Order: sequence, then structure tokens, then C-alpha cells
Amino acid sequence: MSEWVTTFHLLLVVIDPYTHESSWIVETAGRILRSFKGADCRGAWMVLGNEDHSKEFLGPWSSEILTFVDPDLSFARGMQLEKTPALLHFDQSPKLVGSAEGWNPYEWKDIVNNLADAMSWSKPLLPDSEDPSPYGGVPITL
Repeated sequence: MSEWVTTFHLLLVVIDPYTHESSWIVETAGRILRSFKGADCRGAWMVLGNEDHSKEFLGPWSSEILTFVDPDLSFARGMQLEKTPALLHFDQSPKLVGSAEGWNPYEWKDIVNNLADAMSWSKPLLPDSEDPSPYGGVPITL
């Protein structure tokens, strides 16, 4: 993943394809990632599963948005993530400059707005009327 951030910031949505709760955020997260398509940053999924499960879980989002897989949870362990979904913002270092676990639209909004400001980019609307209600997320079994 470090190759993707040598020039660009990276906004990463971490999801677990084996939980219903991660499915609740796919459309919202996809909308957020799509909103940065023309910016000088990269948006991507990190799916805590294998490639087949990521494609099945994300459907068309897996071909529209860059998708990483973490079948052995080494990334999740290394980042000390405790819950999904999660939103992570890395700069080019790659230093983690923003993170949120679970779905709190105002925490996600802060991270997304900071990225938009850094990119001189428009800010996506968060929360949107179609977004799910806030929820604490699901523990990752490491």
C-alpha cells in the first residue's frame, strides 16, 4: 500500500464482508470515495477478507474504486484497528493523519473535510439523508 501514497494522500474505508454492519455503510462510503475521484488523492476499500469475498460484498464498487484485501488481518493488526467500519486518512509519508472506527458521521465528516481542505477540493455532504444512523461498529476478531 505504501506505493500508493508516495505522491498522493490515501482515504481508506475498512470493512468486514462477514458482518451486516459493514454492508450498511457501503453506499455512503462509496459516495465519499467517489467524491474524491478527480482530486490529488486516492480513495480505496480495505476489505478484511479475500478477493472473491470482496468482489461479492462490494459488487460494482470493487471495480469502480481501488480495492485492497486483508485476508489474514495483518493490516488491521498493524493499524491496531478494533472495529469496522473504519475510515483512515494517510498522507504521503505514509502517516496516519485521521481515523474513525464505527460509523459516526460527524467523525467521518471531520476526516473527510480535512482531506478536502488539504486537496483544495469540495467537501461531500455528511451526513446525507440516505446515510445509516450512527452505530459503534463491530469488533474485529484478531
